[in-house]
Amino acid sequence: MAEAWRLLTAARAPQDLSDGTARTYATSWRAFVQSHAPLQRFPVGERALTQWLERRAKAGRPRKSLNVDRAAVVAWCAANGEILEAIPLPESQKVCPKAATGPSADMLREAAHRCKPDIAGVRDRALLALAAALSLGAEALARLRVEDFIETADGMTVSLLSPRSGRRIAKKLRRRRDPAVCPVRSWQAWRDGGQLRYGHAFCNVRSSGTLGDPLSVPGIRFVLERALGKTTPSSRRKKPSSFVASPSRPPQQAERSLGETSVDWIRTTVTVSGPTAVVERFVASARGSGTIPWRVDFEYEQARLLAPMASIGPQAAILARLLRETSERLYRIGERRRASGDQSCPFDLYRLVPVPDRMLEAGEDSTEALTWLQANWGTLRPLRHVSVRALPDRRARRHVKVMYEFWSADWSPWQAFVRLQSEWRELVFDIRPHYDFVNKPGGQ
Repeated sequence: MAEAWRLLTAARAPQDLSDGTARTYATSWRAFVQSHAPLQRFPVGERALTQWLERRAKAGRPRKSLNVDRAAVVAWCAANGEILEAIPLPESQKVCPKAATGPSADMLREAAHRCKPDIAGVRDRALLALAAALSLGAEALARLRVEDFIETADGMTVSLLSPRSGRRIAKKLRRRRDPAVCPVRSWQAWRDGGQLRYGHAFCNVRSSGTLGDPLSVPGIRFVLERALGKTTPSSRRKKPSSFVASPSRPPQQAERSLGETSVDWIRTTVTVSGPTAVVERFVASARGSGTIPWRVDFEYEQARLLAPMASIGPQAAILARLLRETSERLYRIGERRRASGDQSCPFDLYRLVPVPDRMLEAGEDSTEALTWLQANWGTLRPLRHVSVRALPDRRARRHVKVMYEFWSADWSPWQAFVRLQSEWRELVFDIRPHYDFVNKPGGQ
């Protein structure tokens, strides 16, 4: 029931819309409100909307824009408790049904077979499989959230939002024999690989394999067209991404910028549960100094720091020397901590999944080392702000549960937990990233 006391100027905006759709609907809603008295209240009524559409049509409003105006007002009214149904467009501006120009379901499934097995390919396969199974466009895919997918015994249910009515429609999907085109398995693979708990269903994937911002409507169109082989040179990015090495920048420098200027710290909690003796052995094995013993050539580091600012003069040489001395002093402190058997870090990735000696010799800026860390840890830096606490476990008398909390660079160390799960089969690991953007750590 509509809230009769609420002014149109104080109406609540509809939720779960993509950014582009929300801006378009807001523009149409403002035009509708401006055509009424300042103190006009809900309910709007079908007659008022029909008359407004007729006036817009007489003023030369295109029929596609009229259709958007109608959908916008209906969505805003639905968000405020008033349901408007069967609102016709003006007779002279009826929208004629158009033939489907989008790709067919067979084309989408064929493109899903061609997707690569990496995390970006898993995301693309899920997009293609859902678009084929539910006949969804880019706008509908951009509105999907993780909470809209509910698993059932024989498949899953997808809750789709209708922008016109503001209602949700539940669509059932069953598992297919071919996992490459099965929308249920494709979505589960993307959800588990991306460790999605809530929020937008589809995100950008950086070249390092970490997830970025949610995919917009143009972004989803680009992904679908690329998978279908329809992209043209004009539709591709003209500016190289900050995560891809351009011809003027060597790969090692590109990877260094990835590790230094593009770090996003993610807070993660991990619950470890199992038999008391096994959990105690794991807790003892996980303790360490929380550092990586990289081999560092400080003469080279000083020359590298001096090179971009050598033209400044003697001050540049002094600054490069001071920076080299500072980094060397910090490195020696870390060496002394490791030599003394320091175990101040409750969860040390280097103790659990050691970095090979040849990677340590290559250095933390080498492409080879960064590739190994991404493949075996899932994050490029040691964990920060690590803490541990015991939790009550009521499942069995001889079982215990501990929770680790830490911050990891760019993404949670899910690759390391894949290895830990295979090595500690008696334990259960529950890893949960938290996407809160406050109180992020700025240093060690």
